[in-house]
Amino acid sequence: MGLAFVALTSCGESSSKSVETNKNAEQTENPVGRELTEAEKKGMRLMKSRQDSKRNMISDKSKNMTSAYRYLVSSEEYPIFSNLVKKSRINKHIHSGDVTLLAPVDKAFDDYPRYKELLFAGNEDALDEFISYHIVNESMEYKKFSEGDNWQVHAGPTLELSREGGIYFGGAHVRSGSIETERGAIIGMDDLIYFPKLDK
Repeated sequence: MGLAFVALTSCGESSSKSVETNKNAEQTENPVGRELTEAEKKGMRLMKSRQDSKRNMISDKSKNMTSAYRYLVSSEEYPIFSNLVKKSRINKHIHSGDVTLLAPVDKAFDDYPRYKELLFAGNEDALDEFISYHIVNESMEYKKFSEGDNWQVHAGPTLELSREGGIYFGGAHVRSGSIETERGAIIGMDDLIYFPKLDK
């Protein structure tokens, strides 16, 4: 009988503790201390969703900064060049190496309307050559790159860098600033460095 009383008493305590815990949890979720309206609940859900989304964006951004390739293909800054890089056979070299990508803006392709043909079957070599002229096999920020006299591109040739009326590399205008990642950097270009010849 005594044991049954102890068991009932402990169950009662446990039950009241459980109710108290639930009340505390409700108060934490509802700091106002009253029943929330549907609009307030919706607002809180929206705030939580935004916070989660912001955390995910920070996480995604850190993943995208692992290499110049990863940043290029996940950003919307250089869509045409990014698409060509993805389709080239040297994208693994860009992803794994400490390189500087000289990325032309979309407008630069106005001077080379045949760029879409680089994606056609049979033009793989021309595509790889085009991309290779836009890679320097050393990761550099803008300051170091712009202070050089010349740099060798992945395709082989060494191209001159001039500082008359702006920074020009191989005759193409270089935009100021750079994006540094863990493996590689990206410097924007207003012009194409190289125009591949395609068979008619």
